[in-house]
Amino acid sequence: MLAACLLAGGCGDAEKQTLADAERFLQQWLNTSYEEQPASCHAFGLLMFTAASCADMQQHASLVAPQSRLRERIQTLECFGEGAQRVCGEFVEIWYQSQDRLGREIKEGAVVKRDDGLFRLYWYRSDLLFTTLANRAEAAEQLNDRADHEHARVQAAYNELINSHAELYAYPPCLDDVKASSSTMIGSPFKLAAANPAEIDRRASACSTQLCFALIGQKVATLCP
Repeated sequence: MLAACLLAGGCGDAEKQTLADAERFLQQWLNTSYEEQPASCHAFGLLMFTAASCADMQQHASLVAPQSRLRERIQTLECFGEGAQRVCGEFVEIWYQSQDRLGREIKEGAVVKRDDGLFRLYWYRSDLLFTTLANRAEAAEQLNDRADHEHARVQAAYNELINSHAELYAYPPCLDDVKASSSTMIGSPFKLAAANPAEIDRRASACSTQLCFALIGQKVATLCP
């Protein structure tokens, strides 16, 4: 399907050539496998749209059967993106109705940008890539939820420890990047009810940095980061 301006004869020769050059470049980019050469994309596009890397885009484009691509629309754009992601320049947006290599129908679209006479892939998305990005976002959210839960558990144990032994306020909970290991742990873990301030002070005096508290299971550990 040709672009509306081409069908209506409303494009100037320069714009027709721009559209043709843009799609020629995009077809070459879409049909270049990662095995043939590493992914190449517009650096500023990657900076503006960080959810997918250039390799992500090329890898997902390779899941589409090339012969299945049926162009739905093509148009020049003066600007692309919204809000802080909005950039103006010489853009062309192209969308296809396609099929993946399993025969499932998908949509895929791309935006290319021309700088100094050369087009570069600025942005690419497809149903396949959208699914991958959604799954990543969900996994990251679950990871954050687990981290928040663990942080709340450590903070609750710390509050209970300080309520029982106010003098231990001098030693904070460990930061998230401080992990319990044979090299960081000083002394044996203990149950909250068995906390001994004198023993903890002794451990702290042997620590060259600031001693901190962590949880290992249901026990409190003293770490020397």
